[in-house]
Amino acid sequence: MPLVAKACHQEQGYVSVFIDGTGIEVQGKHFEKAAVGYNGERQDWLHPVFVGRAWASARLNKGGTEVKGDFAAQLVADVDTLPLGGLPVWADAAYYCKEFVEACQQRGWDYSVSVTDPRKKVPLLRIVNEMKLEEGEWEPLDEGGCEREVTVLHRSAGWARFESYVVIRRDWDGAQLLLQPTYTVILVSRDDLRVDELVRRHRGNQGQENAFKGPLTELGLHHPPCKAYNANQAFYWCGQLAQLLLLMLQYKVLPAKARVHGLGPLILDYVRSVGLLRKKGRQWTMLFGKCNHRLDWLLRAKRLEPS
Repeated sequence: MPLVAKACHQEQGYVSVFIDGTGIEVQGKHFEKAAVGYNGERQDWLHPVFVGRAWASARLNKGGTEVKGDFAAQLVADVDTLPLGGLPVWADAAYYCKEFVEACQQRGWDYSVSVTDPRKKVPLLRIVNEMKLEEGEWEPLDEGGCEREVTVLHRSAGWARFESYVVIRRDWDGAQLLLQPTYTVILVSRDDLRVDELVRRHRGNQGQENAFKGPLTELGLHHPPCKAYNANQAFYWCGQLAQLLLLMLQYKVLPAKARVHGLGPLILDYVRSVGLLRKKGRQWTMLFGKCNHRLDWLLRAKRLEPS
């Protein structure tokens, strides 16, 4: 973990911490504690925390759980104890809420969060509307002028203090002029950086979603294999450990150029499955257990030799 944090700091100037949650589909009717989610599918909820590319925390919760889960407990148990060496942290979460902002402030972290709920955007867009800005008063955010921004202060009901929000107006989709502009709202903790830098850091942290999608896809974790809830929890903890072990291989054994985001090449080149070699008559057969979900590496093998 210190190596990942140090590399992240060297590349970005800060250590990314990303908190997310995703529905995990289950197949069949006998999965313990599964429930129908907002999308109408039976599922559990998986709540991870990533520090840089490292999957630092994993919690499989029952279906119907709130999207943000108990992220505060995860931070205390799994992140606060990490040896990050006092490096500056920039945190982001897949949900906008007072509790996340307070958790970052208590730790001295910088943070940025997208305000995606249309209802929570209303008071911020009302402030912008009341400012009655002329077209030239919107600050350009990119060279092409597709995006323009204005920063406003707002204190939501129940919040302890005013926070800064970057409101981004987009009038163009490529070369196509939009009939109505679209608005993106980002809560930011810093007011001493250029707005384009704040937006760049936020969008970079949003890219951490790919760090989460990678293990789910590459390690075959999209569908839990067990009917028992505790067994599925253990399955995802093993997935978390596997991701960390592959990162250890990248940072401790391989050269720096091998530290790419995708772990697929490592899996193909280094991960092997245990099988039982049998001979019946003159025919050799390799038997694999039912738990082996990934055997596509065999397609790359020129020959198999028993050891």
